[in-house]
Amino acid sequence: MSSIRAVILDYGNVLCVWPSAKEFEALYRLSGIPPDKFQECFWRYRRDYDRARLDGPAYWRKVARDAAVAFTNGQIEQLIAADVRLWQHRDPTLTRWVEALRATGVKTALLSNMPRDIARSLRQAPSWLEKFDSVVLSSETGFLKPEPEIFRVCLRQLRVKMDEALFIDDRAENVVGAQALGLHALRFESSRQLAGELEPFGLPGLELEAA
Repeated sequence: MSSIRAVILDYGNVLCVWPSAKEFEALYRLSGIPPDKFQECFWRYRRDYDRARLDGPAYWRKVARDAAVAFTNGQIEQLIAADVRLWQHRDPTLTRWVEALRATGVKTALLSNMPRDIARSLRQAPSWLEKFDSVVLSSETGFLKPEPEIFRVCLRQLRVKMDEALFIDDRAENVVGAQALGLHALRFESSRQLAGELEPFGLPGLELEAA
């Protein structure tokens, strides 16, 4: 499939390594909420946070309310900062692949559901973002994957057609949503799995680290 002119990648759990249980412990300690309850409340309002319907303080107050605790303003500031830190470990294998794509003339995009606080932190790493021809973040557009509008924003910025783009995401619903629009799409599970599934697309291969 040499017609692929652009590759669009998700951030969390694709370009960015998923936080470990140990890294989440900092949030548990700051919140005073047991881990299982914390995870339940943490994700409940995440899509509203990703869409910027909630700012950081409003999001964390909802988490606190559902967990039957109360956070001071200082705690909320610390929780926002700790949450941002969770999403800073970028995958070197995927980063090298993005560079290889650009070197062969394939356009690249980062397309992510991401709250404004994390987006602001990401925007402060311009040398890394320069690896992408397009950076589309939900909190900056008001749209969320798998809504068609966010894909269309990205494709307009890339100036490519639906069937000229390959989308890679770890969530099945986002992959299905992209395919329904006419994009090629793969679900990311690991770098090794992705490397095997890329072969039919005629793109530069992933340089995997030795096992």
